Amino acid sequence: MKNIKYIHLFLIALTLVVSSCAVDNDPAVVPMGESVTASLDKTGEIFVHEGNDLSVNFVLSRTLSKATQFTYTLNGVDNAIDLIQGQQSVSLSIPYNAGDVNTVVLTGAYGLSNEPISVGTTNNSVTFIGVPAVNPNALEVLMLWTGDQNDLDLWITDDPPTTGLEASQTTTPIESVSFNNNAYSDGTYNILPRVWSAVDTNVEVTMYIVHPNGTIELFEDSVPGGVSQAWYYFVKFDKVTDSTTGDIIYTTTKLSVESVF
Repeated sequence: MKNIKYIHLFLIALTLVVSSCAVDNDPAVVPMGESVTASLDKTGEIFVHEGNDLSVNFVLSRTLSKATQFTYTLNGVDNAIDLIQGQQSVSLSIPYNAGDVNTVVLTGAYGLSNEPISVGTTNNSVTFIGVPAVNPNALEVLMLWTGDQNDLDLWITDDPPTTGLEASQTTTPIESVSFNNNAYSDGTYNILPRVWSAVDTNVEVTMYIVHPNGTIELFEDSVPGGVSQAWYYFVKFDKVTDSTTGDIIYTTTKLSVESVF
């Protein structure tokens, strides 16, 4: 009977052990049952200047004890990339040039330990648009268009268009020109697409203008494809030099697509 008096001491000790275990179950230790979400670290449309590295990270909301596989499409083509165990993200490098448009869409994620992984709905797609590098000494113009069998050229002229100042007339599906700050006086100029030849009735044209200060403008419209070697109004710009600072400012205006001649 004399041992009975020690029972309450044993119960107190047991309570302390249980309490200690409860403290060890810190909220920072994530339970294995907690849901895991896969996403990209970028979303939407992003302009990438030529010469810069291009990459996107596939990310888990927390680390897993086993490897993970992300499935995705790059420009509509199915691909997959693996994430080693214990890591939370893996990077995908994407080659590109000015004029390239690369879209990555995260389509799924699978944990090899059979843990359920859901795909986030906000960061599951990103489009990288390759544009010319910022040139502090020039206005850079890049033009793309639809149709592999359509051939367009890109011109910069005076206003009204009488003299060609800069031109790009390659056989590639992309044209670009550079308008040097110091080569031309202040004034008004035209950026004109010329349809060299086209099989389509209408050709969709996309034009990117990169200003010396890094500002990027996007202009989209369609030009008729029925008349070969025809110039069309597209964008007009004014070049003005600030008399106090010496800074050169370009102001653009989108024009209605009309035949120049």
